[in-house]
Amino acid sequence: MKRVMASVAGVVAVTVAAGVGSAGWYYSGMVVHPSRGNSYPLEVLAYDGSLVTLKGGPNTAAPGEYGLTWYDGNATLGPVISVTGDIVVREVTKVRRGTLRPGVRAYFDPWMWGHEDPRSALGLPYTEVSIRGELGDFPAWLTPGSAGTWVIAVHGRNANPSEALRSMPVFTSLGLPVLAITYRNDAGAPASPDGKFHLGATEWRDVAAAIAHARGQGATGVILYGFSMGGSIVPMTARRLPGEPIRGLILDSPVLDWNGPIDHGARQQGVPRWLTSVGKFIVERRTGISLDELDHVRHADEFKQPILLFADDADASVPPDLARRFAQLRPDLVTLVRTRGGGHVGSWNVDRPRYEQALRDFVTRFDL
Repeated sequence: MKRVMASVAGVVAVTVAAGVGSAGWYYSGMVVHPSRGNSYPLEVLAYDGSLVTLKGGPNTAAPGEYGLTWYDGNATLGPVISVTGDIVVREVTKVRRGTLRPGVRAYFDPWMWGHEDPRSALGLPYTEVSIRGELGDFPAWLTPGSAGTWVIAVHGRNANPSEALRSMPVFTSLGLPVLAITYRNDAGAPASPDGKFHLGATEWRDVAAAIAHARGQGATGVILYGFSMGGSIVPMTARRLPGEPIRGLILDSPVLDWNGPIDHGARQQGVPRWLTSVGKFIVERRTGISLDELDHVRHADEFKQPILLFADDADASVPPDLARRFAQLRPDLVTLVRTRGGGHVGSWNVDRPRYEQALRDFVTRFDL
């Protein structure tokens, strides 16, 4: 996400040098074009069986528990031992698979278990299901439960259903089925007609299809759970489907207003405000979306459901003040949980007990 916002800043900067037309068009693709490749920015310098030394990459000194994922392996990282420049030493709680050794390239993994499924990561039973949407069939995971209320989990930009793994045990313990979905332009899912992200403006229809699937399987209500861009898709779904039995929303580091993250990324790059406006204009032209319509803070009065909102003060991708402002506008609906040090979608990692208790308290308020 941070790289995406920086890319928008690059759009407007290049526009000045090369003209609004071709340069702006090309670089705006970094915002709206899907990217499915894995990046391994970290180098493992040393591993002695209990401590790993990492070099490079963002957020590696964040407090809490995280995963370390490489091409054919995954480990669980514990506390930070030392930080020297871009070299971080952390405890290794467990090497789950693969061989951790010097020279391995990896990424710092807030999802914990890379791209594993509920069974391999958590030992949870699940089935692979197919959801019929307007563009075709969308793959999804379904963990079983006896409750009539289902949780529908919607991942972030360029992510996948594995992002929801961290919270599945809580819902399973309460008897709630979890439907972790894909949406248009995901790997294995149908592409949108133009092959581009619409930042929630059209992706909400795939969540609508997931709701219809859940109801067809006996669900009497749903709780929508969105991460990052999924936290923009979920509110749009609630706004577009006021008649559906959406009992509540859970939003983790949500993009409640795309203007905020784009402006934030531009400021980090020293781009003047008027040039940022040019970049946003190009994004709208390429996709046909309206960033103002995607501003859920601006449309806060349209929400009817209780909302549990997680925001971390160290989020360098989505300004946490958006969450605070939204909560201030709707104190009747919003429960805001603020954490420190976890960064983007890292609230669970930095304070797992508090995060999971907030989930339990929120979900058990409903007649499941």
